[in-house]
Amino acid sequence: MNNYSNHIAIIGAGIAGLALSCILKKANVPVVLFEKSSDFSDYGAGISISPNGIKVLKYLNIYNEIISVSPKPKKAVFFSNNKKINSFDINVITTSRKVLYKFLYNKYKSLDGEIFFDHDLCDVDFDKAELKFSGDKIYKVKHIAACDGIKSLCRKKIDYQKEPVYSGYSVWRAIVEKKQQNTHTFLGPNHHIVTYPISNSKISFVAAIKTSKKYKESWKSSGTYNELRNDLTFSNKDSYSFINENTPLFKWGVYIRPHIKNITYKNLTLLGDAAHPIVPFIGQGGCLALEDAYIFGNLLIKYGSDINKTQNTYEALRIKRIKTIANMSLRQGHLNHISNPIIVYIRNFVMQYFPSLAIGSVRKKIWNYDPEEEIRNFK
Repeated sequence: MNNYSNHIAIIGAGIAGLALSCILKKANVPVVLFEKSSDFSDYGAGISISPNGIKVLKYLNIYNEIISVSPKPKKAVFFSNNKKINSFDINVITTSRKVLYKFLYNKYKSLDGEIFFDHDLCDVDFDKAELKFSGDKIYKVKHIAACDGIKSLCRKKIDYQKEPVYSGYSVWRAIVEKKQQNTHTFLGPNHHIVTYPISNSKISFVAAIKTSKKYKESWKSSGTYNELRNDLTFSNKDSYSFINENTPLFKWGVYIRPHIKNITYKNLTLLGDAAHPIVPFIGQGGCLALEDAYIFGNLLIKYGSDINKTQNTYEALRIKRIKTIANMSLRQGHLNHISNPIIVYIRNFVMQYFPSLAIGSVRKKIWNYDPEEEIRNFK
């Protein structure tokens, strides 16, 4: 038995886990981080960070480091039927997950943070706050912050009856050598394609397909160029002309998990995808994880040793927002994949002539969110 009974144990060194570790360590709250892998890997994934997530990066003092190696596109350009619909001003960072992990990890290590790699969680006792990892390694901790992703063992322990349901969408992704200044979104019947720069010479390519074919839910699952072309039969090939037989491609099925009633339970708190796995159509998975870490971490600091009060407030602040963004993301998937020509015309007309209607709710409900203000105004 390893005694860490005065430590907050964080399971998973992803975005939520690393950000929470930094926040707590910065405030001298005893924390220990566990990661099942032996190192970090981005598996070719890009990430877009909007203003609500940028606020957290600034709080952690890593914003300037990240933008020193990451693009800040000024415009989001939308296309439909091979024609430009409109473009909108944006304030986002587009980078790779590997870059984000690197700076979060470096910040944690600069604070003398403790991390155990090769620790695969096997079992957990929420009453005793005990963790059992592969190799019969057992740790006694003060509280468990589960940041272990969409297949979270901790979540399954308290939500075991709810199985994921295939959403009807599958997604392709790749990192490609190509220069691009702005983000591009190509809307087509039963699919959409998004490309954005992640460095001076590389872009992230993501293609979401509406299909009854159920791909495996795994970011590591590879695919072939011919499979991609078959899935994008109705797409303008210019939107992915930079993809070829030699491009490393990954594909995965998008599955929906019902909203969980509680994101806290006894000595457990869920953050990130473990708390709210959502479909990836408005680019908010990573930003929600940063928000979770900020709010839970700062509530712990604010309420000191009162874990119960921290959990109650965290849940009260997060549940409504999680549901709102999850529903908005599902709705965006439907809008992106419209095939009826009349409805496509109406959607494009609104985006072209009434842009405030098209993006106003996104800016107001998502991008303008301030986690610091949320804590300050909570009663």
